[in-house]
Amino acid sequence: MAALRGSPRPLMGRYTLLPSASSWESVSEEAEGGLGMTEGYSLMLSNPLSNVGEEQSSQKFMSVTAEEPEHKNKLSTFFGVVVPVTLSMFSVILFLRLGFIVGQAGLVLSIGMFVIAYFVVGLTILSISAIATNGAVKEGGAYYMISRTLGPEFGGSIGVIFYFANIFASALYLLGFVEALLNNFAETHPNIFHPGEWYHFLYASVVLLFCLLVCLIGSGMFAKTSFVIFLAVMVAVSSSIVSFLIVKHKGDLPPGIHAGSDTHKFPQNVTYRYSGWNSTTLHNNLWPDFTKDYTTNEHQTPLTVFGVLFNGVTGVMAGANISGDLKKPGYAIPFGTLGASVFTFILYLLLVVFTSATCPRSLLRNNYNYLMVINKVEWLITVGTFAATLSAALSCLIGASRILQAIAKDDLLGIILRPFSKVIRRNGEPLRAVLMSWFLVQVVLLIGNVDKVAVLVSMFFLLSYGVTNMACFALKVASAPNFRPTFQYFSWQSALLGAVFCFLIMFLVNYKWAALAFALMVILFVVISLRAPPTPWGDVSQALIYHQVRKYLLRLDLRKDHVKFWRPQVLLLVSNPRSGYPLIDFVNDIKKGGLYILGHIQEGGFDVQLLRRQKRELTTWLNFIDCTEIKAFVELTVAQTIRAGAQNLLMTSGLGGMKPNTLILGFYDHELPTESFSRGIFRKPRLPFMRVQRKDEIYRSVLLHLPPLRTHPGHQKMTLKDYVGIIKDAVLMGKNVCIARNFAQLDKNTLGKEGYIDVWPMNTTVVGEGLVLGPYDFTFLLTLQLSCVLHMVPFWENRSKLRVMQIVETGDDEDNHQAQYRTLTNLLKELRIPAEVRMIHSTQESLSQTRNADGMAPSTNWYRTVNQLIKIHSTEAFVVFTGLPPPPNEENMAQQFIQDITVLSDNLPPVMMVYGKSKVVSTSL
Repeated sequence: MAALRGSPRPLMGRYTLLPSASSWESVSEEAEGGLGMTEGYSLMLSNPLSNVGEEQSSQKFMSVTAEEPEHKNKLSTFFGVVVPVTLSMFSVILFLRLGFIVGQAGLVLSIGMFVIAYFVVGLTILSISAIATNGAVKEGGAYYMISRTLGPEFGGSIGVIFYFANIFASALYLLGFVEALLNNFAETHPNIFHPGEWYHFLYASVVLLFCLLVCLIGSGMFAKTSFVIFLAVMVAVSSSIVSFLIVKHKGDLPPGIHAGSDTHKFPQNVTYRYSGWNSTTLHNNLWPDFTKDYTTNEHQTPLTVFGVLFNGVTGVMAGANISGDLKKPGYAIPFGTLGASVFTFILYLLLVVFTSATCPRSLLRNNYNYLMVINKVEWLITVGTFAATLSAALSCLIGASRILQAIAKDDLLGIILRPFSKVIRRNGEPLRAVLMSWFLVQVVLLIGNVDKVAVLVSMFFLLSYGVTNMACFALKVASAPNFRPTFQYFSWQSALLGAVFCFLIMFLVNYKWAALAFALMVILFVVISLRAPPTPWGDVSQALIYHQVRKYLLRLDLRKDHVKFWRPQVLLLVSNPRSGYPLIDFVNDIKKGGLYILGHIQEGGFDVQLLRRQKRELTTWLNFIDCTEIKAFVELTVAQTIRAGAQNLLMTSGLGGMKPNTLILGFYDHELPTESFSRGIFRKPRLPFMRVQRKDEIYRSVLLHLPPLRTHPGHQKMTLKDYVGIIKDAVLMGKNVCIARNFAQLDKNTLGKEGYIDVWPMNTTVVGEGLVLGPYDFTFLLTLQLSCVLHMVPFWENRSKLRVMQIVETGDDEDNHQAQYRTLTNLLKELRIPAEVRMIHSTQESLSQTRNADGMAPSTNWYRTVNQLIKIHSTEAFVVFTGLPPPPNEENMAQQFIQDITVLSDNLPPVMMVYGKSKVVSTSL
């Protein structure tokens, strides 16, 4: 048969796939405290992390599900699983390729190949059974299980691949039916059956029309038809076994013919014999002897023979695919599939042994239809061959229509497939999907020679089974409490081994087609990830991430911290993202892969109304993170005062070894905030993909739900004492503190191509040849470190230079200035900071005479002088880093503290005032 010649063919006998639906429930319960939560439930587990913001998506899927007609579950284990799995695993291999396998591989290697094939199939069955018994598996078969486990991207890409695999396989089986028809009747009825190419298409189209009618009537008719086919196949197999036992020998058996092709001519005067049970025949058939295939004239190898064999034993999804029609899928799928697999395995081994002991190798190599010529009733094998090919084609057609409807119902490809999501008839049959699938099979038949893509179709099926094993492996490894399948005879090792074997077989059989199959899956994965809407299913990736993060967090030990591996771990307190976005985005650049937490405090009593408000705001904050693509966590807390809330966040935010070491605050003043959230976020070219469009929708939702900015200077929620108190609390806890001012004017989209990041260390003094770090030495080092980290970000590195601006007094000796320059330059070299050192001259009076009476603490005028120097020398700076005075110990000094830092930062570029509390740099290896 044309569909079976040459290289390995597609997996035989795929069975029904029913439409997929969203396996989830929208559960919203009002607890006694009044907190409701909507969660997505899938067939295997609920997301271990909160699925916040999916309520609208859940409502959409619920409304779609509610409109679907109820489908009656009526098939028993035998009719729903055993029959289709048995037919799929027999297919046409049983009648038309078993002689090819034994004739080339011999008895020993043939048994070995069947054992390996069924071992791989058995591992896949274990994975299917585990997933299928972990919850309500609805229509969609492999697509449904993979999409609800690994997510819509994997499920959709495999679903599309599986769909076209069924389309091409259906066409291949139809052509196989036609060739079997011509092989048996072309010579005896030449006026009716013509071997021409267009007659092939005509006969295949007629058979396809019959398959279409069965599919249009519905799955009930399909089940009845399958049972009749099953009876025909079993009668044919039984007659073969009986013939092996009662037929002693036969002579003058003709060679096989290849109807419809004149490529190979076989001598008609050559005949072969059937020896019956014979020890010599068995001995000659014991070991492999690979020769040319008489239909293609191509030399066979162990891999090509195994590829053909494996294609005939991979119909393991046939029962799971129609789980929506089963009475008890949790019982029927595992036990029915395993029972059918054991039955077919025993029957295959029995026929291999009987064939090896009775049929000479010359007969097996030259007539693959040997079961017919040695049978007592030859036409029974003809009927069995027709039944097997017809069953395979019918299964693929009805399965393809179910896959198409399942993908369309989940809206993974948008308007392209949306029309096929609807059912027209009362019994729930997807009429549009059936007609489209029939049309595509008809187009493939029109192409004619589809043998060239037969191997690719095989790769598609193997890829689907391999990914199913991966899904089971992921579920088991994730250790989610809700993954509790009633079928217990599997492990993560069996699932992993099944996936590895499926992928390995793909590349061993034909690595080029295997690579192409994987490439198509990746392309579809990317397209669906860009277009697919949010789904409330929950996928195992979140559970895997949770599992791994928890494992490594437990290994992250605060006691093993070392300064060589220090990185900023920032807690940024934000009042309103509308005005704070430029600072939020800037801090995202200086975190250097460290922890970044956006903290927000709800002031008020701990009551139901405030908790509800906090829950709603959490959704808005998470959406804000999504649309801005800031790599940060969100921590919201409720407290009686802002200071108490800040203390809570400083003490409790983070987890394990990931705790914030730096607190960043916006500046305290009474100026009215300005809207800056919309600036610069969506100025990139837009792509016509749904995910990008959805980002715009999230952005509009955030704008709508963020609280309004204050419109009156007197509406400041936090008092000055609380603000300074927060800084003092952070210092007492050993946290670094940064105060940011003027960042509302930072617009990264309008920055020039040349500018500077300026560092103004104010807390250092120079004595002789060495740099002596003053009382705020950690501040100086932290200022250098943060500026260096910012300069390492490509955006800033490509458009700015790093400068350290050292203030020196004009009246000092010039040698002293040079000593300071050399010392600071050497320090930067030791710290590997690529900064330029600039000496800024100031009169001795301007600095020394602006200190307080004690001569130690700088006065407000001192800060004013420094401010003037920064204005003069940092006019081209994008950002300025400088020191922050230590917070006062007495509350009555809070006003003076704010006054000093206000004077220091007035009318400057965006400035970050830094106070360090720990060592952050190292010169050791």
